[in-house]
Amino acid sequence: MHILTFDIEDWWIYDFYKVGDKRDYLPRLNKYLNDILDVLDEKEFQATFFCLGIIAREFPEIIKLIDNRGHQIACHSDIHAFLQDKDPEFFYQDTKNAIDSLEQVIGKKVIAYRAPAFSFTEKNKWTFEILYELGIEQDCSIYPAHRSFGGFSSFKEDKPVLIQYNNAIIKEFPMSLTSIAGKEIAYSGGGYFRLLPYSFIKKTMQKNDYVITYFHLRDFDYIQKRVDWKRYIQSYYGLKGAYNKFLCLLNDFMFINLKQASETINWNCVSSYKL
Repeated sequence: MHILTFDIEDWWIYDFYKVGDKRDYLPRLNKYLNDILDVLDEKEFQATFFCLGIIAREFPEIIKLIDNRGHQIACHSDIHAFLQDKDPEFFYQDTKNAIDSLEQVIGKKVIAYRAPAFSFTEKNKWTFEILYELGIEQDCSIYPAHRSFGGFSSFKEDKPVLIQYNNAIIKEFPMSLTSIAGKEIAYSGGGYFRLLPYSFIKKTMQKNDYVITYFHLRDFDYIQKRVDWKRYIQSYYGLKGAYNKFLCLLNDFMFINLKQASETINWNCVSSYKL
């Protein structure tokens, strides 16, 4: 089960963090998105696109384009605020705003969610109850190790499970990790996908029955303005060859989206994880 997902946030993130001029980066972002949608058509792959609510309001044509090409639209919060220090009131309103904005654009129910920067932690487990209340059925927010902006190090599952928190039940698709020198890392997207040799990524994926990817268009944008000098390697190393590496991944593996993956699972036989 190889699940292909993208986080659609860059149109707003580039503006918020002053990553260049809109006249320069918007054409690049639009081109990368169109190229990706074209190659997914050629491969007959469907992906899940986790989108910000603010993108739906400021760039509704982006959300419509993805939806019209047959891909799953999911929620990635409203304004990409990290959640480790947020309270339930903020999370409820942020998530509701995002879901409402996305649903108004596509005219369909949004049932999947991914937290910004995987910022669900053991201290904000109440997020699952709010997701359930707002109609979310599938979640991809758990990073089963420690990380800068969150992480859920006590979570030891490496496959889909049913999360139970009070009366809420959510189908959880945790991030895929591998161990390098004793450190658990997410190799199937983001910075580590750019950093690691493709041969290592391919070999690791071949050994695992369950892999979920996560890509941002900025992972492929070599021309982008560098603004994050403190995290230069994490943010920019490997950009030049990342898109070709991504195309190799599409050639070497079959992919499905989150909705398709969920439909292949007999959830009556899946283990439950009580928080």
